[in-house]
Amino acid sequence: MSKVSVNPDTKGKKAGMVVFETPGGTLSLSIGGCSFVYEEPREAKPVVREEAESTTVSALSVFFPSNEVFVFYELREPSQKAGVPGWSTI
Repeated sequence: MSKVSVNPDTKGKKAGMVVFETPGGTLSLSIGGCSFVYEEPREAKPVVREEAESTTVSALSVFFPSNEVFVFYELREPSQKAGVPGWSTI
């Protein structure tokens, strides 16, 4: 994830923008009416903090008006013992 921006004065589909950059290209999502929460692994619950710090760089939770939540994880390079992360504090 390279950029997250929200303009509180704008309503509708241009209210929020999430940009993902990879060596293969860039993906931009315009998400209106949503709330965003950015978190770092040090903010994870104590029971999963060690795993979160070893597997992820950050997490972005997107809360949709329909009460659905989607969490994007920025992963670290995998190690031989790393599992699938899942630590959002939300």
